[in-house]
Amino acid sequence: MKSRSTSVIVAALAAMISASPAQAGGLKQVAEISIPGDPITDIGIMAIDQTTGLGYLADKTNKSVVVFDTKTDKFVSRIPGFVGRLKDGDASGPNGVVVVKGGAEVWVSDGDSTIKVIDTKTGQITGTVATGGTKRANGMALGEDIGVVIVANSNDAPPFLSFISTAPDHKILAKIPIPESGENLERSAYHAPSGMFYTAIPVSRADTTKGLLAQTDPKNGKLVKLHELGCHPHSLSIVSDSTIFLGCSSAHGPSPKPGGDMAIFDIAAGKVETYLTGYGGNGGSTVNRKLGQYYHSTSGGTLMVVDTKTKKGLQQIPTSNGARSLGVSLANNRVYVATTAKELACRGCIVVYAPE
Repeated sequence: MKSRSTSVIVAALAAMISASPAQAGGLKQVAEISIPGDPITDIGIMAIDQTTGLGYLADKTNKSVVVFDTKTDKFVSRIPGFVGRLKDGDASGPNGVVVVKGGAEVWVSDGDSTIKVIDTKTGQITGTVATGGTKRANGMALGEDIGVVIVANSNDAPPFLSFISTAPDHKILAKIPIPESGENLERSAYHAPSGMFYTAIPVSRADTTKGLLAQTDPKNGKLVKLHELGCHPHSLSIVSDSTIFLGCSSAHGPSPKPGGDMAIFDIAAGKVETYLTGYGGNGGSTVNRKLGQYYHSTSGGTLMVVDTKTKKGLQQIPTSNGARSLGVSLANNRVYVATTAKELACRGCIVVYAPE
């Protein structure tokens, strides 16, 4: 009887462990895409076209955009024509990348304060949109249903946001200066149910221990509100119709410390619901709503996985310094993390992770 009882207890414990959120739903590395060219030391943002499966990565070192295929996990080509990495980092590019018009175009922000429009059929730059700034154009996001791209000129004084039409005239619809920013403007995302854009602002000028989340309305070209955060946000993803996850480069609290927490923002309430300790950092993020998972890759070298339903951390995977750009393929559920050549044997790679 004692042996049987012990076996039952062991089996029950094993079941509990296997069902633990910390053990379930993780990622494992399955491939590595080598990128030819000069060893990559500075990368920008990645975007993946969910229709064609092609990925696009801003590569400042080689003054180009890297094209790779998520169906084969292979390098495809380079698209040149960007300013590259300069001594003045605030004027370097390419930086942001967004897929437009169902994959017919890819828009890339550059260090000369312009947006380069790429025809994906030819792989050529077919248009240039001047944002009117003096420094680099940076992060972008698409409001697909309204045909508007938001772009952040994060290093101008003051930094500003622009709304640009995706129609052939590429008209600048509005500009919104953000003098309340104490540092720069980071990533943006579009919330389709409300028709609003949200932009992460790492530091508030009024209180440098705080960060901000800008809510802007493309319909009237106005700033709706600056939401105060208790941490310094660098990336954000709208993980559901009601919630935004923001990766912060500091812990939350009255005296933010390095390390990084994640802010969970309630859209309807217009405020932070809670913070997830230890799941932030300066980096980029993306979401797979189908799997209910949020991915955050930090420049310090960690890929983090969070369950969007339970709002609990699932996994932290060591990567490499500078690995702050990533994307997800919704067709194969693989996560693609770009790395520089600083620490890996490759000259710059895209490391591929798949669900375990």
